[in-house]
Amino acid sequence: MENHKYTCHYCFKEYVPNRRRVQKYCSSTCRVKAHYLRNKTQNKPVKTNTGLAKPGTKTDGPTKIDKLSLSGVGNAAIANVATDLLKKLLTKEDNKPATRGDIKALLGKVKERYIKINNMPRRQDGSQPFFDNVEQKVVYFKMKPLWS
Repeated sequence: MENHKYTCHYCFKEYVPNRRRVQKYCSSTCRVKAHYLRNKTQNKPVKTNTGLAKPGTKTDGPTKIDKLSLSGVGNAAIANVATDLLKKLLTKEDNKPATRGDIKALLGKVKERYIKINNMPRRQDGSQPFFDNVEQKVVYFKMKPLWS
């Protein structure tokens, strides 16, 4: 370690460095404050005595990206329509949301008293299971074949 003293670039105090390389600042606090001061002055417009910003400095006005253009709105609308169209084409019929007609058809089926249960087996005598909406229980009916 050196015994040579350096001068802090922020607070201008003399210090002995803690690290092997040459340090610009005496502490992390001075280093952070200097960084903040550099960035604060770079991002703000510099005002002269006349109150006007110097040429080439940043201003607070809208940039080219912030402006709204007709072509940008058109591109967004086309992308939205294309996305909706692809969703409609690629989504299976079973996964699409229910429509008013689907709900009315479902309500029509529920209003019927007996609904056939397809996932229960028939009895040994051949009677099929049905759900009775009025009594809220499963009943079995012997069905006549259609071809006789």
